[in-house]
Amino acid sequence: MTDLLHPADAHVTTGPGWDLADTALLRLNPTPGRRLGGPTLRIALQALYLAGREQHQWREPACAELYELTAAATGAQRHRLLQLKRAVHNGRDPQPEQLAALWPESAPPPAVAAWWRATERSLLARNTLKAAYPSLLAEERRVLADAIGGEPFQLSLALNSPQVLDAVQRYRRAPGEPSARDRKSERGILQHYARAVLRVSPLSRLTAVGFARWSPEGEPMDRARFDRQRTRSVLTPDRALLSSLVTGIVSAPGAGGVPDVVQRNPTLRVDKHVRFHHWAAGRRRALAAALTDQVAALLRLTQLGPVPSGTLATELAARLRVPVSEAARLVAAAVEAQILVAAPVLDEQAVDPVPAALGLLLDRDPTAAAEIAALGEALKLARRGSVGERVAALSRIRAVEGRLNERSAFPARLHVNEDYLLPPGTVSPAGYEPALADLRAVTGFHAMFDRHHEIRALLVRAFVDRFGPGARVNLVDHAEELVEAVRRREGVLGAAGASGGDRSAAERFGPADGSLVTLLDRRAAALRQVTAAIEAAGDAPEVVLAPQWLAGLADGLPERYRPAAASYSMIVQPDRGLLVVNACYTGHGQVVSRFLGLQQEMGSDATQRLRDRIRQRYARPGVAVREDRGLHRSNINHRVRVLDDTLDPADWLGLRLAHDLATDQLSVLDPDGVRVVVMGLGMKWIELQPAPLTLAVWLHDTGRVAVDPVAVRHAEAVRAWDGDPAGHPTVGYPRLRAGGVVLQRRRWYPGADLPAVADPTDPAGHLVALTAWRAAHGVPDEVVLKTPLWTGPAANGDDADAPGGATARLSRYLTARRREKPQYVDLASALMVRVLPQSLERRLPGYLEEALPGVRSGARATEWTLELDLAREAADR
Repeated sequence: MTDLLHPADAHVTTGPGWDLADTALLRLNPTPGRRLGGPTLRIALQALYLAGREQHQWREPACAELYELTAAATGAQRHRLLQLKRAVHNGRDPQPEQLAALWPESAPPPAVAAWWRATERSLLARNTLKAAYPSLLAEERRVLADAIGGEPFQLSLALNSPQVLDAVQRYRRAPGEPSARDRKSERGILQHYARAVLRVSPLSRLTAVGFARWSPEGEPMDRARFDRQRTRSVLTPDRALLSSLVTGIVSAPGAGGVPDVVQRNPTLRVDKHVRFHHWAAGRRRALAAALTDQVAALLRLTQLGPVPSGTLATELAARLRVPVSEAARLVAAAVEAQILVAAPVLDEQAVDPVPAALGLLLDRDPTAAAEIAALGEALKLARRGSVGERVAALSRIRAVEGRLNERSAFPARLHVNEDYLLPPGTVSPAGYEPALADLRAVTGFHAMFDRHHEIRALLVRAFVDRFGPGARVNLVDHAEELVEAVRRREGVLGAAGASGGDRSAAERFGPADGSLVTLLDRRAAALRQVTAAIEAAGDAPEVVLAPQWLAGLADGLPERYRPAAASYSMIVQPDRGLLVVNACYTGHGQVVSRFLGLQQEMGSDATQRLRDRIRQRYARPGVAVREDRGLHRSNINHRVRVLDDTLDPADWLGLRLAHDLATDQLSVLDPDGVRVVVMGLGMKWIELQPAPLTLAVWLHDTGRVAVDPVAVRHAEAVRAWDGDPAGHPTVGYPRLRAGGVVLQRRRWYPGADLPAVADPTDPAGHLVALTAWRAAHGVPDEVVLKTPLWTGPAANGDDADAPGGATARLSRYLTARRREKPQYVDLASALMVRVLPQSLERRLPGYLEEALPGVRSGARATEWTLELDLAREAADR
């Protein structure tokens, strides 16, 4: 371990301070940990690994001894020494008689003798492993068949991966004796099982969640309890989709007249044309219309949700500079064409939308009402029933969906979502007080790399370039073009934190005060100091930095990057007194909001606590803090109301984007000139929300932070290889720690020496070769496959300058990311090693990371969302 806790030239920060929020969110996997490889296999692999480590340790000294002996030898003796030296250097096994012939009456030199002893142990372990491999593999398959029998696991598969559930149930019918079809299913089964025991992320019953308040009498952070009898399962249909389907029955288009409140057709999609489903005489057909200026204006005005038709006509008239009567005719024409339709008939933010849907349909369409009633009963059965009952209930829901879609102008798939809730509780900081204190300093370091810093700088310059200094423009009218311009420029600038960014692009696209250049320079300087520590560590497994020194690297940023308020969610896992950072997201409830209402029903006061925090941090004289309440066609945005002051879609139409000449900053103003801070508390990533909401949040809020000093150090190494890592060996990097906080786990970038392709006729040989590779590089048996995170939407590519190009690429990136989720692999499992080549083939190039914490028998994977807020006194300095 390289200890830099007290570097001689350290600058120790004195601020800003960060306050730990009073409420945390526990995320816990109900499936207990269980490694598949049995003790016999693990013992054999550990013996092979340790022997390999010793071989690696003694290789160079042994080669040096043999080199000296070769220089003085002649004839056959010299030839034998050269043969042995080549065997040692290349990791091959010499014959025992080779050593006997070289030293018939004496012992070999010390290093050669030590290397040979390790080689003999390696041979013994290899032979044992190869002989026992078939029986060990069969035993492991029996263990897997038993492990995947857990009800929470299978209930989750029934909802989210029914084909995998089918494979799981087939696999369990013949434990240890899978058919050829079952063996083909092993990769998918293992992938889902590994997710259930290690990767913590709320999805059905794979992960349960619950809020906890800090208390000295609370449960320890690393020993959270799971009591299935006290958990609550909540199943609901996708609110946006159910709302569309019911609206298409109750207020089907074509009935004549303009509805009082209108919205975009839920089936509408925009590219170079406007495409949507048209409903007439009980039949649907796909239509396309030209994207004219008038249609584009209508779509902009309705992008945030339903708007009263009279308000829409008035706002449209102002944009098109035509009389209101003419604008009203355009609205009516859009309604007749079904580009615009009636507003949703359901409250899309309702906790349970099914009873409201049933009430609406009872009088209007009793047949449809009966289907909704059947939907409600099927959801109840899916919630409380067995695996088989859940499968049957979901089948009934699909049938209900089909029959309702026949009656609706807006067909939709009734996707069912499940939240699995722990009772509200308390958590104790005991044993983690130093790590929690260090987490405050780590948050300060992360904040310097927040992508929203450069976003705001790029945005103000793009605004001034487009509209001029001191301008005020309507936010809804111009948000889309400004967001697209910023994304394009960000792509040119470079990913935030990758290596500091493109300085020349910062000069071109940043504010006139040069602050963006300063920010990038400060980031680059900070990364240089951290990567220097990594480089200095050499082969040490860990580098420990002083937390306050790390935070000090972020001191003294330009005023523009010192916000009045800020909040981050640090996603951490506790591990024997350390907090391991998994991610850093926006704070103030952004990543937990959908659970607030459900936990409130279970007795939690987390909503009130969050409301108080937001008011305390963001409310100031002359500033209105208002919550956007839109679902925006995404069920993940569902949540209870947090703030008293809200924005509805019509309110958005009066907001203006204003440039302040004195501060060179942008702000959102309401029609009375009052500054508005928009809180978009939906859990959907802000980049995928409507452009006005995205832009308004960019102006004041924090973002996803992805700073990766290890990746920066590796990129430097790749550049030293002329930018081509192909043909180079595996490279490993130490764990990076700041006091009691693990910033980054140990990591290995596989090289050409990784035995990635297995010989199907010799699976045991592949396991042996992989273990030798591990030993050569010190790779542990539990690892996670990862793909480097793209920290922002890049602007390179063929469509870089096309309208909407940067936004389109962002969407493609997110689709690709879903295929690149972290994947746990136990390299001491014959089964997981067997499917590893397939897993690697299906992923983009990446790296292996130590599983910290790993899978522990009987223990459940645990993760905490801890929010930290910029201290008010620090913000006021």
